[in-house]
Amino acid sequence: MNKPKYEVNYSPFEEIYTFTSIGQKGEIRKAVQLFEYQENVFNLGFGDLDPLTDEIDDKSVSGNGDTEMVLATVISIAVDFLKRNPMANISFKGSSESRTRLYQMAINIYYDEFIEYFEIFGSIDDNLEPYQKHKKYESFLIRKLL
Repeated sequence: MNKPKYEVNYSPFEEIYTFTSIGQKGEIRKAVQLFEYQENVFNLGFGDLDPLTDEIDDKSVSGNGDTEMVLATVISIAVDFLKRNPMANISFKGSSESRTRLYQMAINIYYDEFIEYFEIFGSIDDNLEPYQKHKKYESFLIRKLL
């Protein structure tokens, strides 16, 4: 994807990527962490990095006016992770219905670019199927094209 994105720092020990959102509300530290919960299936956790605890707050709504750049950064992180772990699958969903809807809108908007890098699946009632644009899903799974 040739969209503007933030510079990312990567910590391989924790499988955590961090970056700083810069916008209307100033600088907000963000983090993406991937953890394996089944063999070769990694959950993607994303949110603001709490300055006191260094924990990821996936319910925070920053409103920093840079959503497209933040999403482009998260996508670039997924691409990087799958390059490092070519057999991995990344599973993700929003921490709320509206956030899941935002992720689905991003997949729909960038679908033609995504399918150059990923196989994309959607899940409804724990049933995984090849992704269909504009069908409402509860969660998503991507993996690198082999």
